[in-house]
Amino acid sequence: MNMRVVVTGLGVVGRLGFEWQDFWAALLAGQSAIVPWQPENIEDFPVRYAAPVDNAQFASYFSAQLSAQPPMERRSQFGLMAAHQAMNDAGLLGKAGLNMGVAVGSGIPERYTPDMLLAMGDSGPDWQTLYAKREQLNPAMRSGNDQLAALIARAHGANGPVQNFSTACAGAAHAIGSSFRMIRNREINCMIAGGADSVLNLMTMVGLNLLGAPSVSEDYGDKLCRPFDEGRSGFVAAEGGAFVVLESLDHALARGAHIYGEVVGFGSSMDAYRVTAPHPEGKGAALSMHKALVDAGLDADDINYINAHGTSTPLNDTAETFAIKTVFAKDQHYQKLAVSATKSQIGHWIAAAGAPEFIATLLATQQGIVPPTLNLENPDPLCDLDYVPHKARAVTINAALSNSFGFGGLNTSLVVKPYKEDHHG
Repeated sequence: MNMRVVVTGLGVVGRLGFEWQDFWAALLAGQSAIVPWQPENIEDFPVRYAAPVDNAQFASYFSAQLSAQPPMERRSQFGLMAAHQAMNDAGLLGKAGLNMGVAVGSGIPERYTPDMLLAMGDSGPDWQTLYAKREQLNPAMRSGNDQLAALIARAHGANGPVQNFSTACAGAAHAIGSSFRMIRNREINCMIAGGADSVLNLMTMVGLNLLGAPSVSEDYGDKLCRPFDEGRSGFVAAEGGAFVVLESLDHALARGAHIYGEVVGFGSSMDAYRVTAPHPEGKGAALSMHKALVDAGLDADDINYINAHGTSTPLNDTAETFAIKTVFAKDQHYQKLAVSATKSQIGHWIAAAGAPEFIATLLATQQGIVPPTLNLENPDPLCDLDYVPHKARAVTINAALSNSFGFGGLNTSLVVKPYKEDHHG
């Protein structure tokens, strides 16, 4: 018999706060993390807005923990602190002998322009020159893509499986989904799962801009992220880290843990269409949601709320809307759904995006209140669902979906329910 899987700890580090309670309160209040932005030492970069973490506040808040750590890239700092928060919230800090693993969603390793320039000789790049100057490199450049997963495992004595998912914007959701399945299958008692990312450096943002992914508009100022609106023009990049502690129900009850909710389904799919565009009919997204519902043993009409991927890009928002209308077509249930886009408030955390959005979905389910979609002033005629515009709304939620759809058509959907002691399944 499968084990039931519950969430017992939450941690979020981002511009809207360094505790999950602050993050959640800001979402419900309709606050935005998006501000004017330029890469360091650049004054005319085409991307003008982002949602960066405040460096001084972050360093001050976590000074004690950070001072005890080796040098690491920004995303690892955010992720390590978010995982610490989740473990503390779960009451598991310093507990010895845990049968616990770690699963992380992470993206492109940070690369800094000054480091790259160290390789330049008189006649072009010279890697022997770079090797000779390696001590001058930012220490983060000498780290692997799995640095964060290993750091978290060492920090908390996690001797179970340690996984690193590099599946674009679906990475953190894949990490949570994989952790859910391992616990359900009795492979492990407890997992720290989530993601962290920071794409707000020149090297990465140049690459994203060449793909045409982030908005370069200045028409709406800090209201630039406008999922499902006619004026949307691309995502708004952000950074941060978010983690949850997942446990088997038996393990959580045995230690008297506080339970936020239950994970009941996970679905994943691949568009196999284009690297930078979803299938126009949302076929991969629809398959991911369908698989998650089947995995959860639920019918489409059991879902009351969807936290949409909702990137504010012209292609994603229409494709996701189409996919939702396909999956929830019976009796036009899609007309009864509350659908909101957390990215309208926090921006796009890229590889980590699925983690804060999963937490928002879980808390919405637990508390019966849905965060809003900001800046939805003129809905695209092709985007005709109830996107909970402008203000949070009370909604009775029996079950909810959290969607994360990545570059290349990598799709994930997670299903959560309120925790009920008398639920058997």
